[in-house]
Amino acid sequence: MLQTYIDTEYAPEKCFHCNGTGHVNGKICEVCGGQGDVLVAQPAIVCPLCNGSGIFDNGTCRVCGGSGWALL
Repeated sequence: MLQTYIDTEYAPEKCFHCNGTGHVNGKICEVCGGQGDVLVAQPAIVCPLCNGSGIFDNGTCRVCGGSGWALL
């Protein structure tokens, strides 16, 4: 299901931070809010800084905000 916002199409993609489960370490994933997916600008591009892990320098990746997807 694509959604359009201000001339940009977004589609749900699996959250890389929780691997689509909606939970991390027994807590609700703060990136996707427990949904297991995030809306990503299409075409979807894996974050080049953290390589899709959502983590960089032992913290949340500043480029993708932990989602694992580059937001263009």
